Order: sequence, then structure tokens, then C-alpha cells
Amino acid sequence: MASQIQAGRPRRHCGDVRETGSRHFMKVLVLGGTRFIGKRLVHLLADQGHDVTVGSRGRALVSFPNSVQRLKLDRSSKDSMANALQNSHWDIVYDQLCFSADDASGAVEILAGKTGRYVLCSSAAVYTNPLDASEDAFDPSVYPVRSVERSSSSYAEGKRQAEAVILRDARFPSVAVRFPIILGPDDYTKRLLVQVQRVTSNEPVNIENPDVEISLISSAEAAAFLAWLSAVPHTGPFNACSDGPVSLKTIVGFIEEATGKTALVKRQAETDSFSLFGKPVTATINTGKARRYGFQFQQTREWLQALVRNAAT
Repeated sequence: MASQIQAGRPRRHCGDVRETGSRHFMKVLVLGGTRFIGKRLVHLLADQGHDVTVGSRGRALVSFPNSVQRLKLDRSSKDSMANALQNSHWDIVYDQLCFSADDASGAVEILAGKTGRYVLCSSAAVYTNPLDASEDAFDPSVYPVRSVERSSSSYAEGKRQAEAVILRDARFPSVAVRFPIILGPDDYTKRLLVQVQRVTSNEPVNIENPDVEISLISSAEAAAFLAWLSAVPHTGPFNACSDGPVSLKTIVGFIEEATGKTALVKRQAETDSFSLFGKPVTATINTGKARRYGFQFQQTREWLQALVRNAAT
């Protein structure tokens, strides 16, 4: 059963949007907003004055502004979702926890008539040829849908399936945001910190090809992009990454500069699937669509160098 854990501002029905001057304040649901970019998004939307509810299992002890409400549900359970959201209406729903066709089908069915807009947090992993890939390099509208268990599908395939269902079948305006690797001081994978610690401890760093270039985005900018989507009418897939890809050897150079150590780089494949240095070929995405619609991305090198320095302290 759904349970309201924390009281906040009075609830409003979808479409009952407050306006102050030129600003619109909306009723927002964030599915999975208890860590990383989800948590940042909740704080950002609340700071902007939106009426925010976090939908999660309620197991994480997370501090939010007093205005943020919490709704207990299990995103992986269709019955739990349907029960928790049965009497709710939202101006926009952000889904951080949609990893398969079944997850997406549940959202399509349960949120029909309950939201004015839906944002799926997808991944640049949907691209099979990620070389300056633009959104049309993967077309979910023609991608075959297969209902399979999460455990039987790769992360990339799960996101392809989720996009195919949402962008083809949803009866509400939908967006799929394709993020590359996301880094930040709140990154639960610690993929940057691990490499900094290896260099500091004179441990080998595995990089198959140091000249490989990758797109990145900071957790702060990822949350800002998601929040920006609440105020624009555009739909479909969106790439989102900071300006300028960086090579793996450039990242190593930043770590060496910050630590005062010389990295022991081994030219061999990295077996850790979460590794920052695990890309064997260049993986970059094109953000022309987002920029045409008015979003300005930061330069990758600016925030990345600062993040590396912070990780090294």
C-alpha cells in the first residue's frame, strides 16, 4: 500500500500549475530520487519552488527539504506502482528506475491519464556505434520489443527496450534522456575515485587504448538538464553531455597533476564494467538538439579537473 511518509505543501491536480510572473510551478514525481542525480534533481526542483514527491521503497535515509513529500512504492513491482499512484495526478514524472520493456510497459499503463509529461532517464549505451552519435543513430520507434527479465538482458539492451515502449506506446508526452558516464562527488560507483586511489597507491591502471575519447557529464549538470526539461515542450530522445570529449590519457594526466604521482598504465582491457577506463573505442555523443533548443552545456575539462582535484584530497 502507498504511504505518505512526510507531509508538505497542499497537493494539486495535474494541470493546476501555479504561476508567479513568468515562472510555472508544477507537481512533480521523481521515481528513484534518493541518490546521485535523482537526489540532486529533487533538491533542485524543490529549490525552484516545484511541488516535489519522491517515490521509492523508503529504505534510504535521505535528507530532503521539508517541502518534499515521500511516497512509498517498489518501482520494480507493477502492483506496488499501481496501488501507490492510483489516485494521483502529476504535471511531470521523472523515472530514474526504468530498466526494461516490462518496467516501461508498467509506466505506460499506470501513468495513463495521470501525468502531463514523462521523462525516462536513459543512456548513451543505446548506441551501437557511439561516434559523435546524434539521436537518430538509434530509433526506438522501429526497434523490436521483447519482454525479458532484467537479469537476462544487458543494461544497454534494457534501455533500448524501455525507450522503444515509452516513445512508441505512451499516451502522454515523453522524453528519453541519453546520458554518457556521469561523474560527481556523489557518484555511488566511485569510478573516478577508484582510479585516483590506484594512482596514489602506485597500483596499475588498466587502459586498453589511452587515445580513446569519451563524453562525460557531471551529476550537477545532469540534474540541471533534467530540471530544464520541466519547462520546455520538446519530446523524444535527447543526448546530454558536457561540451568537449576527453581522452582517457587526458584524464590520467589530470589525476597525475592532482596527486603528484606518475600513473602505472597497463595497456590491457579493464574487466570492471563500471570502470571509467573501460571503453575500448571512442564513445561520444552529439548534443546539437539540446543546444538548438536552448540548453548550454559546461566545458568538460573545467568541472572534471576540479572534480579530480577534490577526489585527490
